[in-house]
Amino acid sequence: MNWTRPLSVGVTALVVVLAVGGAVELARTTLAGEYVAAAAAVVGFLVAALAVAVAAGARSREWLSNPDSYW
Repeated sequence: MNWTRPLSVGVTALVVVLAVGGAVELARTTLAGEYVAAAAAVVGFLVAALAVAVAAGARSREWLSNPDSYW
């Protein structure tokens, strides 16, 4: 039996649970704190910066020419 398949499914499920829990906690603390506008602005800036970084990486000629070997 291939033991890595159940292990990879378990690790993937753990990452999904942690990501969802982190997102819920981020939203809960951002919307319930004293500085809601400032916290929302910081979260918005981080999301925008991440989107720009992903877009810049996706436009890379190396990634576009051969994405299989890039990763």
